[in-house]
Amino acid sequence: MLHSFLLITLGEKSRTQYNSAIHFLLLLMTLLSQLQDAIAGLYWISATDELWEVLTLNGEPTSEAIAQLSGKTPVKTRDFEAFFKNATTEQDWHSEEDKADVQRYQGLVEMLKENLQAIAIYGVGEAEIDVFVVGRAESGQWIALKTLEVES
Repeated sequence: MLHSFLLITLGEKSRTQYNSAIHFLLLLMTLLSQLQDAIAGLYWISATDELWEVLTLNGEPTSEAIAQLSGKTPVKTRDFEAFFKNATTEQDWHSEEDKADVQRYQGLVEMLKENLQAIAIYGVGEAEIDVFVVGRAESGQWIALKTLEVES
């Protein structure tokens, strides 16, 4: 009912803008839900195994913004393909559970490539590194996947 009222009282241009905003909001909510499903129970393997989390960012992520979000320094960028290479490559010695995780990571990487633009990976810190995989959704919203990578 509120939707109908707003459409009646808005001009044609405003209606189009309103519909466009609703469309992008629904796309964003769907993408966030899909990302949550993709990372549920998925661990990033390093010296410790850490889960992922989904974040929305206020504005374009810069090295300074990522450092502030993390509370650590230094900030280093990483290559997308190189970062996910081990997680997306099946090995002869993998167990069935490991192979299932490889398939999940392959799906996650495809989802990121299909749904985000300007994808960048930031590693923040030295021994305990906060990792942010960031990209811009079609709606213009910046999204990040965050995990912790511990170097031994």
